[in-house]
Amino acid sequence: MEVKYSFFEYDQNKLYYGIVGEGFPVLLLHGWPQTSYMWRHLYPYLVKNGFNVIMLDLPGLGKSSAPKSFDKKTIASYIQVFVHDFLGFDKIFIIGHDWGGPISFSYAQTCQNKVKKIVLIDVPIPGDGSADFSENRWHHQFHKIINLPEELTLDREEIYLNYFYNNWSGKNFVMDRDAQKKYLDAYANKNAMKSGFEYYRALPQDIKDNLKFLKKGKLNIPFLGIAGGEGYGRGIKIILNSLKRVTNNYEGYEISNCGHWVAEEEPELISKYIIKFFNKK
Repeated sequence: MEVKYSFFEYDQNKLYYGIVGEGFPVLLLHGWPQTSYMWRHLYPYLVKNGFNVIMLDLPGLGKSSAPKSFDKKTIASYIQVFVHDFLGFDKIFIIGHDWGGPISFSYAQTCQNKVKKIVLIDVPIPGDGSADFSENRWHHQFHKIINLPEELTLDREEIYLNYFYNNWSGKNFVMDRDAQKKYLDAYANKNAMKSGFEYYRALPQDIKDNLKFLKKGKLNIPFLGIAGGEGYGRGIKIILNSLKRVTNNYEGYEISNCGHWVAEEEPELISKYIIKFFNKK
């Protein structure tokens, strides 16, 4: 089960990705402050169950270069070119965690005939008409401030990011040191941190774009919401409240002993929910 890694060049930028398995394609989109490495425990279950898995570092994060704009509509458009034009896939499933969830929703807006199903992991949709996306998320407001977060975290990236790694999980989970090191290596410079903050600074545009789209009606794509029930997990109530506003077809599960890092905390359990959802006619 060897993952083949490479770069896709687009618009004078590079997108780092890995691909493994055979079968129906599943696109995995990570969030902040992580990289595609977060899927290391989940993707083997998908491959063993007959799926072709595509993992990428989001633009500006990990080994992928920064885009011209960080609004999720623009980010999704880059990934669409990669998936459908470069890789040549017609229809796909998408799994999005954290920022990967809003990107999945933006992706589906312009590719409804190409996205068969979407899984959102511990994230609602911004611009769904509720205040849930940034509610009780102090770091959302901090990251939106221009330039200040970059300066305050300069040479303190490890201290700052370890706060999230160590406090956003369920009480029975400790993120392994190798994973933390890989993430810290990916964010251990001012430009990488800036790119991460830019995802938050684009939030007002994301909300505007999604509100405009939803005025036309909801998506008809089936969604599965998975939420962590502990620590900084969102909780299934918030996820389902968001999904009912953006799609006509949804279901969800709460993983009671998980925080925000669900794919790393309970990969085997959520793989069962995901595979069942994907295989449902």
